[in-house]
Amino acid sequence: MSHDSHVTDSTEHTFSDKLLMFHIAALNVASIGNYGDALLASPRRDLALTYTRLMGEVELYAEDGANITIDNGSLEQPPMAEDRKQLAKHH
Repeated sequence: MSHDSHVTDSTEHTFSDKLLMFHIAALNVASIGNYGDALLASPRRDLALTYTRLMGEVELYAEDGANITIDNGSLEQPPMAEDRKQLAKHH
């Protein structure tokens, strides 16, 4: 155990909200994948319905997280391709 592993009286955030939301989103993706794997591997039909329901619940939870990320302006737009039609008009 390191010497600095104790609770401190600091009032500053240790991790950013953006980082925490990223990790939660990654866990949501892993959860859906794990339920999908379990669904494929299980021969029991009664569990298939449960896994499908749980995947839907995780997807709704993930959607809420995505909306929070969008509302806070933390979701960055990926690089986009140039508009070829617009470029052709200028030449």
